[in-house]
Amino acid sequence: MDSFLKPALKYFLIIVVTLAMGFAVWLLPHGKKQRDESASITTPIDAKDEAGRYLQQASEDFFYHEFDHAIENYGKAITAYEKENRLKKAAKIYESLGDLYKFRTRIQEAEAQYILAMNYHHKIKNPLGEARAMNRVGDLFMERGEHAPAGDWYKKGVELVQDVPPHQIQAVLFENMGRIYWKKEENIPEAILWYTRARDTFSALENQMGYDHMTAVLNKLRGGQNLNTH
Repeated sequence: MDSFLKPALKYFLIIVVTLAMGFAVWLLPHGKKQRDESASITTPIDAKDEAGRYLQQASEDFFYHEFDHAIENYGKAITAYEKENRLKKAAKIYESLGDLYKFRTRIQEAEAQYILAMNYHHKIKNPLGEARAMNRVGDLFMERGEHAPAGDWYKKGVELVQDVPPHQIQAVLFENMGRIYWKKEENIPEAILWYTRARDTFSALENQMGYDHMTAVLNKLRGGQNLNTH
């Protein structure tokens, strides 16, 4: 790739990489809410801090499929965040490494990075981050049709967050539990319970997109349940 093309690509590079790595963007329609620092590691264009520059370079490496260089720069970003005592950020980069390996269909290595993320989040007493990493492993198996291990990871994540104040990670885990009971167990009443919890959590977060989606799923499940009783 000629060097003069890189500046032109830089302004949409982060968006492309974010989509490729599977990050979710949620609609908050009732006003802006303060975001958790660990919600995203996407860096601004021309980041000024050391860790941000490494992340930006890792994103460029990923875009050009220079994966070994991306891994190296993610590692440097972890070290930089640790020096700055921004440990939630450092822990989340392991999740991004897991996403990178998942993108390359190197499943065992992806799982290993997610587990490293869990261990790091656990060490710094960040249950939401730990549960998010568990959810990512669950997704890894769910997307391969391996419902049993996916459900096990989702359940572990739920155990960490079921009693915390409403949070997006919590809502997503509740939704995934509903999917397990619907698709794997074919237990519609239990699925309805979990989807209802997800809907109520999205409602508390004023997340209209999540709320509407859960409402549509619940309507479908309840409609099918009524048909089965006749």
